[in-house]
Amino acid sequence: MSTRKRIAVAGGTGLVGAKVVARLEAAGHDTVALTRRTGVDLTTGDGLEEALRGVDAVVDCTSLESTKPAETTAFFRAVATNLQQAGTAVGVRRIVTLSIVGIDGLGGAPFGHYDGKRAQEEATEAGQVPTAILRATQFHGFAGQLIDWMAKGPVLACPKQPVQTVDVDAVADELVALAVEETTEQRVRVDVAGPEKRMLADLARAIAEARGRRLWVLRVWLPGATARKVRAGALQASADTKIIGGTFDEWLAREYPTR
Repeated sequence: MSTRKRIAVAGGTGLVGAKVVARLEAAGHDTVALTRRTGVDLTTGDGLEEALRGVDAVVDCTSLESTKPAETTAFFRAVATNLQQAGTAVGVRRIVTLSIVGIDGLGGAPFGHYDGKRAQEEATEAGQVPTAILRATQFHGFAGQLIDWMAKGPVLACPKQPVQTVDVDAVADELVALAVEETTEQRVRVDVAGPEKRMLADLARAIAEARGRRLWVLRVWLPGATARKVRAGALQASADTKIIGGTFDEWLAREYPTR
C-alpha cells in the first residue's frame, strides 16, 4: 500500500465522490470533506484554506444540475479557482479533476454543462498547484438519470446519441490512483471510456426494462452544431483513450440483480 496520505474530496457526497472517499478510506488514507456542512463554501472560498491545511491532494468531483452555460461556467470556474488559490497557499501537492471526454468545441443550451466543465479545466490548469484532469465518458447509469429527468408518463424523448459509457466504479479507481501517486508532472490529462459503443436509446430501454417500467423510448434529433457533433460520436473514445471497467450489461446485472 502507498504511504498514508490526507486527501480532500470536493463533491464527496455525490455519486462519484462518495465512491472515491470509500476507496481512499479502505486503503488507509485520511479524507477531508469539502462541504458547507464542514464549514467550506467552494463557490466563495470561505473556510477552504483552513480545510486544506495538511492535505496532500484534492479530488474535485463537484457537479451542478444545470444546462445554462453562464450558470455552469460561473460555478465550475469559481470552484476550480478557489481550490487552486487555497491549495497554493497551504502547499497542496496535486489537484485531480473529473471532467468529460470530447467536450472541446461543444456547448450552449441544452449542452451548457460542457461549457462549465471546460471552464473548470482551464481554471484548474491556470493555477500553480500541479493538476491531473481525468476525462471520462458518460456513466453506465446515465440513461437511467435521463429517464428520471425527462420521461413523461410512459414516454421518453431520448436524443439520438451514440455513447461509450463507463462503469463509475472504474472511474473512481482512476481518480484515487491519480490522487495518491507520486509524480513531479505539472499537468496530466487522461481520457477513459468503457469497452463498448452503443446507442443511448438502447441503454434507456434496457434500464427501463430492468426497473420493470413500461417505457416507449422515442429517438429525437436535437438541433444545432453541438448536437450534430454528438451524433457523430464526439462523446465516444478517441484512439488514445484508456479503456476501463466492464460492459453496460455487466453493470446492469450488478445494479439490478433481481430483474
